[in-house]
Amino acid sequence: MAISADVLASALQDLAPGYSETFMKWHPVFEKIVARGGVQTKDLQGPYKQFTVVTQGPGSTTEVVYGSELVKGGRKQVASSGTSYAPRLIHAFDVPRKELDEANGAQDLAKILEKYPELAMGEFHEQIASQLATGAGANNLGGFLTLNGGIGNTGAGNTYNPGGIGARNGLFEMAATASQAGVVHALDKASVTGWENQYAASAGFATDGRRKMREVFYSCSRQGKTRGKVDIILADEASYHNYLEDLEDFVQVGSVENDHSPADVRQGVKFMDATMWLEDAIDTTNAAFAAAGGLSTGTSPGVMYFLNSKTFHAYTLSGEGGGGYFKTSGPFRIPEQDLFRYEIILYMGLYCDQLRANGVITGTALA
Repeated sequence: MAISADVLASALQDLAPGYSETFMKWHPVFEKIVARGGVQTKDLQGPYKQFTVVTQGPGSTTEVVYGSELVKGGRKQVASSGTSYAPRLIHAFDVPRKELDEANGAQDLAKILEKYPELAMGEFHEQIASQLATGAGANNLGGFLTLNGGIGNTGAGNTYNPGGIGARNGLFEMAATASQAGVVHALDKASVTGWENQYAASAGFATDGRRKMREVFYSCSRQGKTRGKVDIILADEASYHNYLEDLEDFVQVGSVENDHSPADVRQGVKFMDATMWLEDAIDTTNAAFAAAGGLSTGTSPGVMYFLNSKTFHAYTLSGEGGGGYFKTSGPFRIPEQDLFRYEIILYMGLYCDQLRANGVITGTALA
């Protein structure tokens, strides 16, 4: 008994909520955001989100000696307005009608679901993870946010282009805080005090790797204050192994916090109060890592991102069950081919409202 394309579509609709949860929890950053309820869904109102950034303490202090002093307040204006644009992403996959016609019963339907939509969701996830970590714009994902800001402004740094509005800098600039000059979320680092990320360059892991990691961890965590400390570190594979080999054998214990995802996808190990994750989506051979701070184009000697997940926020431009949060559509018959096409639609943006509580290290893949 054949399985119709509409039956497969119905099964996809039923499984969509589970797919979306699995997708978000497959990545440490998205997992943390979901865990604290940080994904904001709303009805489609426009392609972007505007948010407030407070880069310093907004208050003033007055010492009272006689009781007649004027209390200072409301005069320290340190709030700025940032913007984030969400790209609309459609991941399409085709299912041969012949395979549907030859299917027989629930078991064959389950096998089709495993071979097509589930593998498609996994591929979609890895493509987004690659754009987030490396930012090369591969797989037509050049509009999604990237952590890799290269060396700064749009002329020299690494960029992404959400919705075709124009190039925007990646979040983290690989340069000393005093010399950072990029424009992140439409806020210019050169003119907005406190709007920069922490940075350090290691001369080699055996030389000063652990020291540079501590320096950036404490620099970020001091800036975080009420937001807490760095809790996620994403490292390329060589940097991750250098850190593991630098540890005593008895403390090389992997994190089981992310146990709902396959154990061979990402493995976590503790550093200070954070969990370091092996992020193989950081492609250190990609030219997106431009020359700066010990980097040379396409031959990066290692990257570690230090993230305070409480400063990251995700939003979708649709309500629950709307047209942009892992909505599935189809089937569509492909003209002149014996195929049905299905689509996974994601209309999601990601932004950071405290750059100074996050940082990056380069050079950690060097021995």
